Amino acid sequence: MTRKVLNPITAATIIVIMYMTMPILSVFVSAYITTYAYMLLALFLMCFILLSGGISRLSSIIYVLFPFMIHVLCTYFTSESSTLLWGYQSMLFLLPVIIGYYYFYHKPENAYLLTIIVVFSLAVTVITTIVGLIQFPFAARTLATISESDDPENIKYAWHNIGGYDFIYTSVLLYPVIILSYKLKKIKLPVFLIIATALFALIVLSEYATALILFLLSSLLYLVGKNIGARQLLMLGVLFFLVIFFLWPIISNLFLWLADIFNSDVLKERLTALAGGITGLENSESKRIELYEKSIQGFLSSPIFGKMMGSEMLSGGHSFILDSLANYGIIGGAALFFAYKTIYKCFFKPFNNCKDFGFVLWAFAQAIILSIINTGMWLNVLTLFIPVLLSFIYNLNSEDNYENSLGN
Repeated sequence: MTRKVLNPITAATIIVIMYMTMPILSVFVSAYITTYAYMLLALFLMCFILLSGGISRLSSIIYVLFPFMIHVLCTYFTSESSTLLWGYQSMLFLLPVIIGYYYFYHKPENAYLLTIIVVFSLAVTVITTIVGLIQFPFAARTLATISESDDPENIKYAWHNIGGYDFIYTSVLLYPVIILSYKLKKIKLPVFLIIATALFALIVLSEYATALILFLLSSLLYLVGKNIGARQLLMLGVLFFLVIFFLWPIISNLFLWLADIFNSDVLKERLTALAGGITGLENSESKRIELYEKSIQGFLSSPIFGKMMGSEMLSGGHSFILDSLANYGIIGGAALFFAYKTIYKCFFKPFNNCKDFGFVLWAFAQAIILSIINTGMWLNVLTLFIPVLLSFIYNLNSEDNYENSLGN
């Protein structure tokens, strides 16, 4: 019997995925060595994928990457980092798109192995983060404010493998796919309930109100049938907004009730602000509405080039999409629009003939919603983690099945 050997490209991909989801891997050696070692690994992986398939594969990947590269180029004109650091950050930005496209379109038979790695690394970090947040209650929120990898607080929490802002929202964004896997009987009810309970505990302990709202919204999909297409999802969305509009006093009281049951000052403040509607959000300690307005004003002050031509109007810093418009103007906004269009076309539209496409579509839509109200584009989730999990869920483990699944 021939023994299968893990090839270097798959091994490198596994390391990258685990590095994205397990903070402890970043502190085995000094931050300086870790950064450059990971940079070289990422560079090797990108070069191998780009150059190993010949001109046809290279041209197809470059075509997919083009709007993302324009967005990256825009960031150069507003970046305060050195050229080397900007290049490293840009490479990490593009990396999940390249890996996701490679495995989704050229190596779907590896979906099972990569699914195991994604699920394993996420599960480990969910458990260690829950334990860590019990021991260090404000760790997740503290990690969101740390910018230096060698910060003592960051290193301390990393040794406990406590996930911060990125990890918490990665878990939330993957939740609709977990519900879909249960609906399609890929996981049994007890396993699903354990996962849902763990995610709920993770969100409450991390004290992220937006994550809690998205989790509760996604949980509504558990209550509906399996066959939800794009039209049914749109109808549910319209119904949801009608319910909010006509039953706002009840919804407001629900937020106040939630604020009372959680033992968290942060969650209480945010949920109470939500209960007050626009007025409540304007008076919120987070001043989020003011930050959104600042980004909008920044865009209006220089709508073509944003800050790239030296405008002093700053963005609010609390919305990836609004901040991108303020920083890069219409040019950056157009690049962002085509980037999201490419993500949808490449990684989500292939499933639009599935009867349960509504779950897939919501996974995409909530990422955009999160990018409007918070920072981050979540390319690791949209172009790598979700495509890998969907490839496994829909059994895209052979070229024949893959071609049939994309034949729509």
